Amino acid sequence: MIKPSFLFIIIFTFVTTSLFADDRKTFTGDWEVSAAIIEGNQVPADFNKMIQLQMHGKSYATSRMGEVVDEGTFALVADSKPAKIEIIGVKGENAGKKIRGIYKLEGRDRLIICYTLEGKVYPETFDGKRPGMVLITYTRKKKD
Repeated sequence: MIKPSFLFIIIFTFVTTSLFADDRKTFTGDWEVSAAIIEGNQVPADFNKMIQLQMHGKSYATSRMGEVVDEGTFALVADSKPAKIEIIGVKGENAGKKIRGIYKLEGRDRLIICYTLEGKVYPETFDGKRPGMVLITYTRKKKD
């Protein structure tokens, strides 16, 4: 007979692995910044248009005006509330930095990420207005 606690672990592992896999699939692709708030300051739309984010597998690259300025890896914790993302810069502006954030996916084409500039703790809410906070909304880049 299977013990209830063992069965719970199996079901929990299956469900969280499925959530994680679904989110990773949805993350994959090219994204554009549609809105950004840094420490309460709205980033101008003209600047947002210059930024591109490419995510594939466990890797990301950020480009500004076509030039890659940041590359690294990311890990998702989809079963937490809110879901968490840990970003590790490998090359460029964030090389050697670990950034902890939270994220939410709205459908397949909208991604919202909130993180602290110092990267030591995970934010609890999606709020870019407080000191040290960044809130970025991405939309999936439309294929030409």
